[in-house]
Amino acid sequence: MRIVVDMQGAQTESRYRGIGRYTLSFVQAIARNRGNHEIYLALSGIFPDTIESIRIAFDSLLPQENIRVWLAPEPLAEIYPGNQARREVAELLRESFLASLKPDVIHICSLNEGYLDDAVTSVGLFDTRTPVSVSLYDLLPLLSPDEYLKPNPSYAEFYRRKLENLKRAARFLAISDFTKQEGIAHLDVPENRFINVSIAIEQHFQPLAIPAAIVIQLHQKFGITGSFILYTGGADQRKNLTRLIHAYAALPVSLRTGCQLVFAGKMSELEVAGFQKTAKAANLKPGELCCTGYVTDEELTQLYNLCKLFVFPSWHEGFGLPVLEAMACGAPVIGANATSLPEVIGLEAALFDPMDVAAITAKMTHALEDEVFRTTLQKHGLQQAKRFSWNECAKAAVIALEHVVDARPSNTAWDDVTIQERLLESIAELKYAGKLTEVDLVQIADCMAFNAGHEKNKQLFLDISVIVHGDAKSGIQRVVRSILRELLEHPPLHVDVRPIYFDRGSYKYASKFTASFFGGANGEISDETVEFYQDDIYLALDLNTHLSVVAYDFHMQLQCRGIKMYFIVYDILLVQHPEWWPPGTSEEFETWLKSISKVSTGLICISESVASEVRAWLEQNPPKRLNMPHVSSFHLGADVENSMPSKGLPADAQMVLNKLSASTSFLLVGTLEPRKGQAQALGAFELLWSQGADLNLVIVGKQGWMVDALVQKIRNHPELNKRMFWLEGISDEYLARLYDVSACLVAASEGEGFGLPLIEAAKYHKPIIARDLPVFREVAADNAIYFSGLESINLAECVTAWLEQYKQDAHPKSEGMTYLTWQESVMQLKDQLTS
Repeated sequence: MRIVVDMQGAQTESRYRGIGRYTLSFVQAIARNRGNHEIYLALSGIFPDTIESIRIAFDSLLPQENIRVWLAPEPLAEIYPGNQARREVAELLRESFLASLKPDVIHICSLNEGYLDDAVTSVGLFDTRTPVSVSLYDLLPLLSPDEYLKPNPSYAEFYRRKLENLKRAARFLAISDFTKQEGIAHLDVPENRFINVSIAIEQHFQPLAIPAAIVIQLHQKFGITGSFILYTGGADQRKNLTRLIHAYAALPVSLRTGCQLVFAGKMSELEVAGFQKTAKAANLKPGELCCTGYVTDEELTQLYNLCKLFVFPSWHEGFGLPVLEAMACGAPVIGANATSLPEVIGLEAALFDPMDVAAITAKMTHALEDEVFRTTLQKHGLQQAKRFSWNECAKAAVIALEHVVDARPSNTAWDDVTIQERLLESIAELKYAGKLTEVDLVQIADCMAFNAGHEKNKQLFLDISVIVHGDAKSGIQRVVRSILRELLEHPPLHVDVRPIYFDRGSYKYASKFTASFFGGANGEISDETVEFYQDDIYLALDLNTHLSVVAYDFHMQLQCRGIKMYFIVYDILLVQHPEWWPPGTSEEFETWLKSISKVSTGLICISESVASEVRAWLEQNPPKRLNMPHVSSFHLGADVENSMPSKGLPADAQMVLNKLSASTSFLLVGTLEPRKGQAQALGAFELLWSQGADLNLVIVGKQGWMVDALVQKIRNHPELNKRMFWLEGISDEYLARLYDVSACLVAASEGEGFGLPLIEAAKYHKPIIARDLPVFREVAADNAIYFSGLESINLAECVTAWLEQYKQDAHPKSEGMTYLTWQESVMQLKDQLTS
C-alpha cells in the first residue's frame, strides 16, 4: 500500500515542542518498518525554512522523490477572519494534492494546526474516497471548555471545525492508553477505530558525561548559576507552571539556595513575563526562576543529564514526552498523578496531586533531601524508558493502517483529470468564493499548476543568462554553446530541455535565442515566464556571478519546492588569486560562490582538480545550511565541430599560415590576462631569439584586463607579424588551421579550471609544453612536458629541452592523451544531474 503522511506537525511552531519531535520520530520509524509499503511525505511549501531539515532527516530512509511539496495561497491563519476564503480554498488544494499522489491511506500527524499560522489540515472536504488516519494526542479543549474555548470564541470555532474533521477519520492512532480511552468516551465514533500505538524517544536521549567546559558554556548561555530543578514543555494553562512556581517558592530556604527552577524551551515573551511576575509575587529572588528560551535537542539532553530533579506538574497530558526523555537521560523524575502520566512514569511513589501546591512541594522536598529516593527514581526511570520503542510504535501503526486499507471499498483511486475538474467545481461552490480577490485568484492558479505538476516530462532548465544577451566567444561560452547544443539535440530520457534566462525578478524561456541558435527565425516567438515544478532540474551553464544577489531568494525558493539546483563551477581562481582580476571582481565572485553553496543540490566542476579545491573551500567557508552541496566533476569535450564553431578567415589568414608553416611555431591560446602567462612566454621567446633560434610565437586571444603594458609591448614589438603574431578574436575555423601548422602548444597559464587547449592540441596530435599545474597533470598526464617557475628563463630552458627531444623524436606525444567528445562529456554531465 501507499501511505501518504502530512508532515505539517514538523513544520509549524509545533516543531519546537513535543508534537514536532513526535512527528519526525514517528514517521522515521514508520519508514524504517514499512516493509513492502510505499511512504510519501507531504510538505507545505508555506514553511520553506523547514523543508531542508526534513529532507535530511529522511535522506537515508526514503527516496527524495517521495518527499512532495504542495502550495496554497497565503495568508491562512484562522485567527484572522479575513483569511476565510483563502483557507477554504487551501483545504481543497491540499486534499486534492494528496489525492493526486494516489494514496491508499493518508495519515495526519497533527490535525489541530492552522489557528495562529498558515498550516492547513482537513479530512473529507474534497477527497471522500481515501481513508485518513490521525494521530490522537488529547481532547483537552473539548474537556476543559471554560479554560480553552469560552474565553476565545474564535478559537472555539476553529476547534469545533477540527473536531468535525477528526470524527471523519477512519482510524485514530492514540499516543497512550489514556488518550485512547478518552477518545472512545468523548468522540462518539465506533470504538474499533481507536488503537494505542504509544510513543517513544530518540536514542540521543541517554545518560551522558558532560565535560566541565560544556557545563560552563551551558550555564553562561542560559543564566544557570548552579544546581537546578528542570521543567520543559509547553506553557499553556494545563501545564500548571504557576502552581509549580509556588511549590518551588514553598521549599525550605536551604533547598532553594543554589538550586534554581529552570523552564527550558521556547515560550512567548508574554508567557515568560507572566511567570516572572508570579515568581516575584511568591517572593522569589531575581534569577531563581530561569527561562532559557529555545534549546536545541543537544542542549535539552545536556540539561536532562545535569538537572538535580525533573518535575512535570501538568494536569492533562496525552502522553508527556518530556517525562520519558528525562527518565531516559537518568534524571530523577516526579510528576502529576493525572491522565497519562502514571502510565508513562510507572511508579506510584514518584507521583503527586497537581492541583495541590503543598503536595508538589512535599514531593520535591522528598526528592531533593532523600538521596536514596532520588537514586530509586533514576534507576526506575532508566528501566521504564526501555519499555517504549519507536519501532514497536511504528509496527503497530502500520498494521492498523493495513486494516484500514483492507476494509475500504475497491477502486477508490482518483485520476488526475477528475481531480482537477472536481477541484475547480469545488472552489466555485465554496461559501466564501465570492470574497476571493484577483490577487487571490492568481495565487490559486499558480498553486494549482504547481500542485498538479507535469503533464508529461519533467524539465531540465539551462540557465544561459549571459550568453543569451551576447556571445563573447570566451572559453566558458564555448563550453556553454557546446553543452547547450548537445543537451538540446540529445536530451536525457523523458526530460524536456529548456534554455532560460533571468529577467527582472523571474525566469523566462529563451525561446527566441534557441531559435536563432539553430539558425531559425525568431520574429514571431515570445519569451514566456517559466513554470517550475518539483523534480525539475536547474543547471546554471553560464557563469552568472551578476545574479548572485538578485536571484538568490528565487533560487532558494526553487530549492525548497523540490527543484534540483546544479551549478557548473569552472574554477575558483577569483577567490584564490584576487590579484589577477580588477578590484571588486573577486568580491562579486565570492558572493556568488557563497550564494550557490547555500542553494545548490550539487556543484559540478569541470575537473577533479577544481572539485578538490571547491571541497577545501567549502570546509573553510561552510554554508549556513544543514548539509553540504554535493561536489562532483566531469571533463569537457574536444570536438570543435560539435561546439557550434564560428566560421570565417581574415584576408591575411593564408599569408600568416604560410609564415608559420615555414618555421617551428609555438601556439598560445587564451584571453590576455595576468594569469595566462603570455608575458612570461614572450620574454622566453625573446631570449631564444637573442640566441639565434628560428622560432615563431603565435598568441591567440582577445585583450582582457590588467594587461595594458603587455598589449603595448606586443603592438610595438619589432617581431610583430614576423616571428611573433597576435591574433585577436579569431574564429574557431581559423584556430583549427593554426593548430594544423603549429609544432607545439604552450600552456603557460598559472591557473586553470580545465585546460581545453591541451585537449584540442591532442586532437590535432600536437605536442604540449605545460606549466606544472595539478589540473594540467590531470588532463595531459605523461603526454606533455612540464615546466615550473615564473621567470622567462624557466620557460626558455624548457622549450630548448623540448626542441632537443623533438629533433630526436623523443618528446612526449599527445596522441596518447585520452579526451572526450562533447557527446561523451555531456553524458558524464547527465549522470551528475540524474544520479
